[in-house]
Amino acid sequence: MGKSIEIDGQKVYVEMVGDGEAIVFLHGGPGSEHGFFLPYVLPLSKKYKLILYDQRGCGKSEPRTDNDYSMEDEVNTLESLRSELKLEKMNLFGESWGSILALLYATTYPEKVHKLFLTAAIGVSAEGYRTFEKQLMKRMSIKDKFELFKVSRKIQKGRASGEELLKILDPYYVYSKTTLHKKKNTRMNHTVNQIIGQDIKDNYDITSQVHKLAEIPVKVVQGSHDIMPPNKVDDLLIKYIPHAELHTIKNCGHWTVVEQTSETISIADSFFETT
Repeated sequence: MGKSIEIDGQKVYVEMVGDGEAIVFLHGGPGSEHGFFLPYVLPLSKKYKLILYDQRGCGKSEPRTDNDYSMEDEVNTLESLRSELKLEKMNLFGESWGSILALLYATTYPEKVHKLFLTAAIGVSAEGYRTFEKQLMKRMSIKDKFELFKVSRKIQKGRASGEELLKILDPYYVYSKTTLHKKKNTRMNHTVNQIIGQDIKDNYDITSQVHKLAEIPVKVVQGSHDIMPPNKVDDLLIKYIPHAELHTIKNCGHWTVVEQTSETISIADSFFETT
């Protein structure tokens, strides 16, 4: 069931399905929406209560009139959502930018987190985000780089949408292009993407805070052919959180949930089930 919850005077769209221990899903982007996870994660609803929401300005959540989007605001929104839903502790399932948000929240409110499941992970600092961008550019053809530049300029002038940008980028996020037909169409708020993306580059660094995760089980699931491959994740994340377990999914790109659904869900199920 979907509903809007008012948080700090703005409506945040939430969908919940299933019963049991809660798993809260944090979508990527920044600027994407909860629909990325659907219907792929629904098998988990047989055991758990799945809570999916659209971050500020994303999907069906209200945009900010002042465009004042930030990592800190998203952490605060998640904490307000936890309080509104009367959850004592949360399991967090963070994908891509959502993995960053999960780590930010967990280092801010470690006592409110039960377990962290991170997939398509980026790292514990802006170095990971910058590395992701560099790795993506390495993969792209000269023609697509030129098209990306043109569309980006059009978006800035209000003459193109974020979806046009995704048409260029999406093929580089997958191991097999047949996956592109499986992915549900999702909207992207380009403004949110740009503003939070810059905030990450300027301010994201939890290296001095990772000790707060010592009592929180952490599972990292990365595609073998992710833009941020497992060896990079090992260097930019696992090295700083040595108790985190890294699992590589073969024949998989950045969209683990979409491209290798069964394996990703099976790993998540086992992880959250273990006491």
